[in-house]
Amino acid sequence: MTTDVAYTLTRRQLLKSSTAAGLLLSAPARLAAQSKEPIPIGTLSPLTGAGGSYGPDMQRAVVAVVERINKAGGILGRPIELFHEDDQTNAEAGVRATRKLIDVNRVVAIVATWASAVTLAVRPLCVEAKVFLIGVSGADSVTQGEHKGYVARTQPNTNLQGRMYAKFAAGRKEWKRIAYLALQTPYARSFGDAFSAVVKSAGATITDDLIYEDKKPSYRSEVTRVLGTNPDLIMLEAYTPDAVVMVKELYKAGYKGALLAPTFAVNAKFIEGVGAEVAEGVWNMDRAPLFDSPAFKEFAAAVPGGDQSPYAPQAWDQITLVALALAAGRGEASGTVIKDHLRSVSNPPGTTVYSFADGAKLLAESKKINYEGASGSCDFDQIGDILSAPFIVQQVRRGKNERVTIIQP
Repeated sequence: MTTDVAYTLTRRQLLKSSTAAGLLLSAPARLAAQSKEPIPIGTLSPLTGAGGSYGPDMQRAVVAVVERINKAGGILGRPIELFHEDDQTNAEAGVRATRKLIDVNRVVAIVATWASAVTLAVRPLCVEAKVFLIGVSGADSVTQGEHKGYVARTQPNTNLQGRMYAKFAAGRKEWKRIAYLALQTPYARSFGDAFSAVVKSAGATITDDLIYEDKKPSYRSEVTRVLGTNPDLIMLEAYTPDAVVMVKELYKAGYKGALLAPTFAVNAKFIEGVGAEVAEGVWNMDRAPLFDSPAFKEFAAAVPGGDQSPYAPQAWDQITLVALALAAGRGEASGTVIKDHLRSVSNPPGTTVYSFADGAKLLAESKKINYEGASGSCDFDQIGDILSAPFIVQQVRRGKNERVTIIQP
């Protein structure tokens, strides 16, 4: 049995229904902005492995920022929901964790990656899923090639790092013969090339250029080869575990010259591992935070002990930048919104802001902002690299790292 039913709409009813349908179809951004659903964001940090000294503080920095944002009402009324994964400083573990963050947790961004090998391994997954990825990995290849804007970093690339280390080394007139000794990593070659070019132009001699394998029980043969070139300085590009083994071997072999290494290698665990006597005098460098900025002071108060890490201030800035970019989008929460608005909230011109709260207020008034963070200026070029940064030089003295100077680009 069928029934024919006649529906008669008045002109006013037709207009009202058409207008409503049009608004629904043409304004997905407005609906998204009105949604109160949490915005899922992931952290992928090394809580264990070679980077285990840094991941926990990076994660704590992200949590502290998100707590502030959510307490103040979230992003356009939407709270951030964090999902944490440990990449174990291992590419395979990082890929498994990223698949979970993308496929299960449906994150729109992943922040606070550390090792270049991990970031390079998860990068294709993020680009394919249109998930924004930002970390502290230095290898040039992290931002090279086609990533459609979904990748950025707050750590200087290895070209800039190599030149800054070399600028410091070239300024020490007693270092005329320099050996480059590096762990096999994605950044070893590009860092070495940049470093060597600058010190050579300053009149120094590169006595050896040796890239060694990881997880060897002994580096006696490498040490013998390098010391045979009689260097005044060994530029050691390493992680903490292999740096401990290598520096012990150099000490046993009677090396009396200088050592320069990344701060991420020469940390408290390194000093404990080699002993205060062996560590005494070792130089180290990394990106310098903006110590006197309001952002750094707020970070240092919120993350006790985090100011001893080169990367926790950057993680603080990464989640702040992601949140500001989402606020600038005024629409759906997605990786595309973040990458499309990253530079509009971080690069000049614009009113300088040091927090999400200050930036979001101005964005709501349709004003341009320029975020300056705990780690310093966060101005990005077109491929996602920061444009420049000062570096802090430290030296191990009496069992602790002490600040010596700041090197400007």
